[in-house]
Amino acid sequence: MLLKRPVYIEALAFTPLKPNRSEEMKGFHYHVDLKSHDPTRQLPNHIEMIRHAWEEAIHLTLRLLSFAILFEEDLKINGRPLSDDAPYQPSFGKWNLQGQPELWGECQPEDFKRIKKVATKTPASEWVISVSSESMATEALAALKRNKLRPGRFKVLYFEQELVDEMSQHLNRKNSLTWIHGESNPPVMQFDFNGLWFDSTFGIFEY
Repeated sequence: MLLKRPVYIEALAFTPLKPNRSEEMKGFHYHVDLKSHDPTRQLPNHIEMIRHAWEEAIHLTLRLLSFAILFEEDLKINGRPLSDDAPYQPSFGKWNLQGQPELWGECQPEDFKRIKKVATKTPASEWVISVSSESMATEALAALKRNKLRPGRFKVLYFEQELVDEMSQHLNRKNSLTWIHGESNPPVMQFDFNGLWFDSTFGIFEY
C-alpha cells in the first residue's frame, strides 16, 4: 500500500499531471540526492544516472530502486559496455579490478535472446533482472527457462506496479530520496521520493 502525505494529495487536486513523462525527459543526466536513516544501508550522498537512449522513465525508476535495495559500495548505478566487440551494456552492475562484470543488472528487459548472448560471454557473473510487478517477474522466469539459461546465477527482483508508475510520473532531472527502512525478511521498504511517502514491498525470485 502506498501512503501519500495529505499535503501532497490536496495540492494534486489543483495541479493535474502532465500526460507523457517519457516525452518530457529531455537530456540524459538525472541527479538524485540521497539520505539514509537505515544504519544497515549507508547510501552515498548523491548519484547521477545517465539515461541510455532506449530507456524510459520506468527503467530509471527501476534502476534507482534496485540500487537502493541491493546497495553495496562497489555497486554502480550506470552500466558500461561489455567490450568494444560486444557493446552490450547493463542497466547497473559491479565489476572486478580487471573490468570483468561480477553482477549484471537488467531493468524491464524484452529481449532474452540478447541476455543469453551476454550471459554466455560472462560465465562468472551473477544476474539481477528488475521488473515492475510480480506478474512480469513470473514472465521473466519463464523466459529464462524457455531460452535455457543456466540456473543458479539469476535473480528476478520485482516491485509493486503502482509504486513504479507513481515514481516514474514524478521523476525529474533533479530528485531526492530519503531512505528510512528496508529489509528482506519480510521484504518491505519505506522511503520518501521527491516529497512522496512510500511504504511498499518487493520480492525476489531465484533461478
